[in-house]
Amino acid sequence: MVTSFDIIEPTSIGTAVAKTQLGTITKPTESAQLIEVIPYQAPTGAITAGESFLSETAIESNSINLLPKRFINPPITSGLGTAPSCIIPMLEAYECFTPLTQGGTEQIQAYGQAQVANTAGLVIGVDFHFSDNAPSQAEQFYTKPDNETATGTTATTVAGNTITVNGGTMLTKLYPVITGGVVTASQSYIATMQFNSNDFGSSQALEVPCQPIGTALGSNIGTGIPKMASYKNVNMPMKSSCTINTVLRLSEALTASGNFVGGISYQKWVWKYFYLSFFIYK
Repeated sequence: MVTSFDIIEPTSIGTAVAKTQLGTITKPTESAQLIEVIPYQAPTGAITAGESFLSETAIESNSINLLPKRFINPPITSGLGTAPSCIIPMLEAYECFTPLTQGGTEQIQAYGQAQVANTAGLVIGVDFHFSDNAPSQAEQFYTKPDNETATGTTATTVAGNTITVNGGTMLTKLYPVITGGVVTASQSYIATMQFNSNDFGSSQALEVPCQPIGTALGSNIGTGIPKMASYKNVNMPMKSSCTINTVLRLSEALTASGNFVGGISYQKWVWKYFYLSFFIYK
């Protein structure tokens, strides 16, 4: 097996919340699979206190049936005062296992979009990992709500936006994200997120921690998320038409509200059944 990496270079998405095309990539003719996608981002200027960067990357194609693939980018949080530090989280690789036509030259377009407007601009790039071997696992699809939800300031549960899945069979991964606003000294963001649905194949709970955000003491406070929370091997069966409700449980009261959004990965059919039936047929 030979694999390769190729990028769409970082492109500005500006300071607003409009969907922006980052570029187009043509797959190598030898490739038979898109293994994974790795978005990366950074602010283009001095960040503003109280303004975190919460954004998404999406890939689309006119020649490959790969939708939906909407990824939450690991968020960059701001702080308080005139000199907040800036920590960019570890990169997140989103496994796709998308089959490609070997010998073909299909193209993939990438898009970036901010969930919240910022004073400073943001650039987003995308790395693509290809293989000349066909996939040996079920293709993964990614989706999320279109909009973020304010956390509020009370230590309670807050209903977020819903996620609608059509044609899915198995929920595989969870991505709960919370970001801060104007932080207050000694007030940390600590919360969990629920993914609830009457369309799941089990009544067992799916409630997972968001990556906490700590604050310190003083008037110049830097905050950071070292790594976005992600949970794999969920393996929750779902109906082919499934509505998932996201709910934030804020564990400590805050002076100022932040934002949250939850993303998921799912597959459209169960690979092991295809694998077994294929070899039984053979």
